Amino acid sequence: MLYGLVLDSARDGIIFQYGSNVWKRVIHELKLPSDTFDLFTHYNDQLLLNISECLVDILREGTRDTYLHFFGQDFFRYFAKLDYDKVFRVAGRTLRDFLFVIDQLHDSNRFTFPHMRHPLFHVTEEDHTGVTLEYKSIRRGFTHYAMGSLTGIAKRFFHEDGMRLYIRDDLSTNEYTHVVLWLQFDNRSHQPENLISSRSLPDVTCATFFKISPFSILMDSCFIIRYLGDNIKKVFPTDTILMGRPLNEVFRLIRPNIHVEWDKILSYGRHIVFLMDNRLPLRVGSTGKIRLKGQMKYIQNKNMLWFLCHPVLGSADDMISAGLHLTDLSLFDNTSELLVTNMRRSKEVEEAFERQKVCLSQLEQAKSELSKYHRQNQNILSTIMPKHISLMIQSGIPVCSLCESYPLVTIMFTYIMDLKMSTAYLKPIEILEVLNTIINIVDSITDRFDVLKVKTKMDASYMFVAGLHDRSNVILDSLEMSRNLFLLTSDDDANEKNPSGFNPTEIIAYLSLEILHASKHLINPMTRKPFGIKIGFHVGPAIGGVVGDPKQQYCLFGDAVTIAREMMNTGEIDRIHMSHAAYQQLVANRRFVIDHRGETHFKGRNGSETYWLTSVNHSFFTTSINRTKNLSRCPFSGQLL
Repeated sequence: MLYGLVLDSARDGIIFQYGSNVWKRVIHELKLPSDTFDLFTHYNDQLLLNISECLVDILREGTRDTYLHFFGQDFFRYFAKLDYDKVFRVAGRTLRDFLFVIDQLHDSNRFTFPHMRHPLFHVTEEDHTGVTLEYKSIRRGFTHYAMGSLTGIAKRFFHEDGMRLYIRDDLSTNEYTHVVLWLQFDNRSHQPENLISSRSLPDVTCATFFKISPFSILMDSCFIIRYLGDNIKKVFPTDTILMGRPLNEVFRLIRPNIHVEWDKILSYGRHIVFLMDNRLPLRVGSTGKIRLKGQMKYIQNKNMLWFLCHPVLGSADDMISAGLHLTDLSLFDNTSELLVTNMRRSKEVEEAFERQKVCLSQLEQAKSELSKYHRQNQNILSTIMPKHISLMIQSGIPVCSLCESYPLVTIMFTYIMDLKMSTAYLKPIEILEVLNTIINIVDSITDRFDVLKVKTKMDASYMFVAGLHDRSNVILDSLEMSRNLFLLTSDDDANEKNPSGFNPTEIIAYLSLEILHASKHLINPMTRKPFGIKIGFHVGPAIGGVVGDPKQQYCLFGDAVTIAREMMNTGEIDRIHMSHAAYQQLVANRRFVIDHRGETHFKGRNGSETYWLTSVNHSFFTTSINRTKNLSRCPFSGQLL
């Protein structure tokens, strides 16, 4: 599991490098429950890998490892924002020094991140041109994240812009990652060890040696315990034999995760923090537990290892579990002071933690409500303008730049006959009921089609447009707008309401037939008969954009709008009238029955051939009913046509 700190640094890096629109796409594609991560909450390791793969799909460049490397390198910029970078600035005077203390830095964070399962970085060789560094982790797939982290550290804190990083060997298995890295940089600060031939101090007796270090273990090359510090002896029962026993019978090595072998311990012992706990029961009982943390020191003239350690204690409960007292601890460090302070403040911390849990719960509830209202806002906007336009407005793109030129769209006008005259004789409540019925019926039909209802007037006339969602031929106002449009939309949007892939004119044709069919249920309260309806549509170029501030409205302009309106005006009641351009878009696939009307004259224009859309072609999209009759159904709604 990963702490949210790592994931939130990736989120911040995406926004910093690629913009907030890309992060919104990631949230949408991965269906993330929130747009941020809690720093101290555990998340699945796979989530960071999924985010990297999602970026490959969105940005159409690089690989998963490319973005993992970027996340690792950018982590320290994010760390600096949280004011955590000071610990790295004092960790080592040079990059070489820092590489030797990475494991200690990870270990020092055990109070802040108590469940952190950090990787192991171990320098095995070095010369004046660089170092060989082994990287081990229980996580699979994070090698390039670690490499990016090393690159980021070198550049940000040690100004090693010329450092080169290579994978020398990959010893990974199905259980863990083990990679040998070569870091090439100016390592002239490295000085080979010099052996001192003459002794300047007298020998130290064994009694003095262990009096100074009461928490220490001395073992030979076979890892047989030869001596124990007095304070370690105290925690075990007096009748438990400890001397002369193998180390792994008395203690269990927790970290590093290696087999207890002489050569490995000598190699790791120079700069890796070792952590062990007891296998044998303690004096306090079988539930007692003591953890010892420290460094392995090689005593060359005796060919022995000295584990110089101290107990890991975070609270009074840890002391009770280990069977230790304050008098057993060193007077020269702050362990005793920390324990006493923790005892005094533990209740305050618990109360603060409970308050934090309540606040986090309220925060999650507020985020959930905000997300719900945000979705409602998106739904409202998508009913009055194209979805991609509404997303761009919400992302902060200036309204004045939202202008698109459509080479080919299909525009349809409908008009409810006699409604205006009938309202003169109806009561206000009756007028509202009639309008509400008409609008609800038309909207319920429109919602199933990939069209935009551009205008609705109180005389129940409508303007519909299809083809705005097909942006393959859209001419955008600027390259920046083109980039934002690509990032905010996906191919799934276009297929959501048009799974069969009909062209925009076919969509309008199906919509017009269904509206005509539904108009039979729009009853005139005065005559008790259905209202008549006139429908007309045309295909042509148009320009779309958002106008108005602060009341924004999406409008469509162009000659095609005027011709589509004339198609409706010159049509007949309860018939669907279309232009020759629309006819050309429908005739190829033969999905509809079309009658030739003849030449029609418009105001201020020459005559033009027009047509009647009669019905769906029975040889297409038919459904057998009672095995005796074939009836045409709309492929969008299933309604009989």
